This record gives sequence, structure tokens and C-alpha cells, in this order.
Amino acid sequence: MTELVLKNRVSKQKLHSIVTFLQAWGIDAEVKNTHKRAVSKKIAPQKDPFADVWGMWEGREIDGKTLRKQAWGIE
Repeated sequence: MTELVLKNRVSKQKLHSIVTFLQAWGIDAEVKNTHKRAVSKKIAPQKDPFADVWGMWEGREIDGKTLRKQAWGIE
């Protein structure tokens, strides 16, 4: 089976002409409409960028307030 994909919208009259032309050459032709959503690629779920560092501070006595003080030099 060979498949012909028309990527733009085509009028019914033009589709009929194409099918008639193909059938005149002895080619069995059929029109199937697909929606772009059905053909589109699936988007992979996004990985949490902080997932690898969640356990980084485990077992240490540190909090956000202390980190901000050290980073900004705020006393």
C-alpha cells in the first residue's frame, strides 16, 4: 500500500478530481480525513530540574533563612 498525504486543506471538488484521476489509471483510491491532533507527536513528560538534588541536604541542619544570609551577606 502506498499512502499519499496532502498537508494543506483541499476543497472537496479538488479531492474528487484527484480520486477520479487516480481511478482512471486503475488505481484504487480512497479519501480519509485525519485531524492534526491525531497525527501530532506526543510530548514527553518534563523532568523536574530539582529532582536530582532533593536529598542533597538530608541529615544537615540548614534552612532557607541560613542560606539566604550566607548568599547575600545579610546579618
